[in-house]
Amino acid sequence: MNKNKKSLFSFGKSVNSNADEPCVNRREFLSKTGKIALGASAVVIGGGLFSPESFAAKKIGIHGNATLLKMARDIYPHDTLENKYYVKVMSPMSEAAEKDSDLFKLLAEGVESLDTISVEKFDLKYVDIKSESDRVVVLKSLEASPFFQKIKGALMMGIYNNPELWPRFGFGGSAWEKGGYINRGYDKNDWI
Repeated sequence: MNKNKKSLFSFGKSVNSNADEPCVNRREFLSKTGKIALGASAVVIGGGLFSPESFAAKKIGIHGNATLLKMARDIYPHDTLENKYYVKVMSPMSEAAEKDSDLFKLLAEGVESLDTISVEKFDLKYVDIKSESDRVVVLKSLEASPFFQKIKGALMMGIYNNPELWPRFGFGGSAWEKGGYINRGYDKNDWI
């Protein structure tokens, strides 16, 4: 690093400057760190965790996708799993709904039903209900619906059939290729 160049990370005195002049004054430091923090939060909020372009099909909308994501986390709640695993399952469904009018109708009406029941029971939309147990009450009222079953089926296959997640659940993966469970830790099935 050039010792004469001012940098956000070079505290102390500049070689070619007045001895009393710090490399970075307080105002410059606060300005730069504020811009960095603002940029980082924009990445996390705008594109890292929930991006309308990556997850939310424009036709379903941000509210619809936020509701579907919350629903996904409530159907298969794993506090240690990041949203990205749920998003990975829900994204293809949202994108398919742009082309499949029946799927779009199923999802849109399902989100609307969730909100209607939520407002009737708790005076809040589904995504605004803070208590997981209250959201489960709403989900139970839709449990037999094709909407709920579609989401549940996609999640079951998308989460539990994901080899990347198997170690997190304590599942060693498929065993038949390696001689079966009798030869591969039959007594060590801690995931059952």
